[in-house]
Amino acid sequence: MQYVPAPAPAGEISMWPAELASPNLPAVCLKTGQPAAGYHTLKLVPPDLWVLTLLLGPFFVPGVKTRIPFARRPLTVLSSLMLVRVLTSMLTAACLIAAYFVPNAPRTLLFIAVLLSAGVTYSSYILYFLQVRVGEVYRGSTGESWVRLHPVHPNFVAAVEAWRALREAAMREPAAYSADLRWHWNGAQWVSTLPAGMSKTSAASPRRRIPWWQVAAAMLIGWALLGGLA
Repeated sequence: MQYVPAPAPAGEISMWPAELASPNLPAVCLKTGQPAAGYHTLKLVPPDLWVLTLLLGPFFVPGVKTRIPFARRPLTVLSSLMLVRVLTSMLTAACLIAAYFVPNAPRTLLFIAVLLSAGVTYSSYILYFLQVRVGEVYRGSTGESWVRLHPVHPNFVAAVEAWRALREAAMREPAAYSADLRWHWNGAQWVSTLPAGMSKTSAASPRRRIPWWQVAAAMLIGWALLGGLA
């Protein structure tokens, strides 16, 4: 008998890891309920391991890898925080290398730069951590893991429930539905299963794009680092 997680309270939803890894997960932003601009891959951990994750990072903590749909604004915030963390980490490493291996380098200023850049790196990680803390992983009595997402927008909950209903219908009549569950054969023609008001373009699998200003900032800082080490 398959374990069924308890119903989630309002503003929350319980999902299986396989659902969160599915390429057909509804493209509705978990936070805003708007059409998603892309998916962000993140790792969710049990509730008693969040502090350990904050201290050590997600790589050393067991959890579930998920793909969460986000609208453009929250997706931009997350990618910006990741960019800041990467660039300041590079700056920290460059300053340390310069302090120890470059002759006549101003070590005091370089060590101050190391402390400042390392502080910005960890601060951006904390902000990112708070932004992506959208749920926890639980384990049922049978050993199966499931995820409870919160807080979630009602539009996301409605989209997931409609998607689940379509999946159940497709299991009963597999020939009557397309592989992506967006079309249904009513006996005479293919009709869209998308909710009223949602276009096929907005429901298409979104592609994550990096804003131009992030690319420009990365290039400028990279050139500055190379010039400083030259």
